[in-house]
Amino acid sequence: MARKQPEVTAETRQNIIDAYWQLIMSDTVNKITVKMIAERAGYNRGTFYSYFLDIEDLQSQIEDELLPSEESFEKLRKATISKNSKEILDVFMQIEDSVGIKLSFLLGPSGSLSFQCKFKESLKSLIIKYLPLDLNVDDKTIDYKTEMLCGLFYETINYWYRSGNKVFKNEEMISLMMDTIFYGVVGYKFHKENWEELHGNNK
Repeated sequence: MARKQPEVTAETRQNIIDAYWQLIMSDTVNKITVKMIAERAGYNRGTFYSYFLDIEDLQSQIEDELLPSEESFEKLRKATISKNSKEILDVFMQIEDSVGIKLSFLLGPSGSLSFQCKFKESLKSLIIKYLPLDLNVDDKTIDYKTEMLCGLFYETINYWYRSGNKVFKNEEMISLMMDTIFYGVVGYKFHKENWEELHGNNK
């Protein structure tokens, strides 16, 4: 028996995934079954099981594919350090074009708790690997800084897909994120006007 071409196999798998997304994002479906996914994709149950063990396996594979990639994070790191807002914008727009709606759903209140946990852990590992943290400090300080940066990236992405893209322009959101990374919530003006006083008090 001739084997199916790789592109045919990939297309079938993607059709099953697309059918799952159509169902899970529908307000009319309470519980999704393998039969529902297979029928929506135009296949039988046997075809589904040729690619996935069960619905949980399908969900897990989908979530893993939506986690931030090292390539994207490295581009974001370089652009952030150089304060190149155009490159940062390009990275975010590529993410939005490819997985924005799906991320918005999974990170939202009706989304996946398991994905949200995996997303945070993935961000944390990428931050430790790629961002220029001061590693000449104790572990608890590194862990604290990593958690803070992880929270910033996670909440920025979550906010953007939840409502930020309706409130801010793309460039405005990137600028706000960069200001928060480099100057904190209080902003550059506070640091500039109060640094000497704060520094003097700590002597």
